[in-house]
Amino acid sequence: MRVEMRDVLDALRAAILAGLAAALLVSVVAGALVFYSEARAVGDRSLAHIFPAPRAVYQSWQQHRARLLQEHIPETLWETVSGLAIAVLLGVSIAALMDFVPLLRWLLYPILVISQTVPVFAIAILLILLFGFGSGPKIAVVVLFCFFPVALSTFSGLQSADPELLALLRAMGASARQVWFKARLPAAMPSFFAGLRIAATYSVVGAIFGEYITAQRGLGVFLKRSYSSYRLDQAYLAILITAALSVLLVVLVNLVERLVLRWYYTARRSSWRGTGIY
Repeated sequence: MRVEMRDVLDALRAAILAGLAAALLVSVVAGALVFYSEARAVGDRSLAHIFPAPRAVYQSWQQHRARLLQEHIPETLWETVSGLAIAVLLGVSIAALMDFVPLLRWLLYPILVISQTVPVFAIAILLILLFGFGSGPKIAVVVLFCFFPVALSTFSGLQSADPELLALLRAMGASARQVWFKARLPAAMPSFFAGLRIAATYSVVGAIFGEYITAQRGLGVFLKRSYSSYRLDQAYLAILITAALSVLLVVLVNLVERLVLRWYYTARRSSWRGTGIY
């Protein structure tokens, strides 16, 4: 009877997976057909008016380089770094609270998920009404973009600590605080940096999104003015600078991770070395 019930559950699981795969395939095919039909409806399919020449983008950089380096890029970097730092502090604090107190885990986790379903555009308008038109709303938007991956990744890392190590520390008389700092926190550091990398990629976009709504300086303002004046070369220049800043932040996070978690990468490299050709 138990074997038959297991076979039924396996068949039901396979049917559900097959249904999900079929629904995904239908969605992909339908989307591709709609995209193809709308592309055929466009008379001029030339991309010259969509993608400016690299020379035009370079000339735009030469024309606006001084203002970008003196006003727009520093303003966006300030909002990005400040918001990312606050998001890291907030995310780690929330993860630690959820790990320490199981009741808060059940209370805060749904709030974290709901906070990511609310449109950031609507929240940005409210932040402007609360904090005015300075850098405060933009930093708050960056925090809203970044704290969720940090909190979720750190919490998952705290929960993935080795149970045998935790039992050993408790058997040796370690307190809850010592167990957390000696075992749980080191185990969570790789996951924390994984979430920080995701947050670093979101941070510049969040700052530009806040600036796009209302600001006097920043790459978001430069991008908005470029679109308003139909200067696609300037718009692509802003996009390239945004991508470069995001890559720079991710590289910086990777560098800090290598410096902080040298023990982790050393242990992992030693575990790779076996009896093979290496």
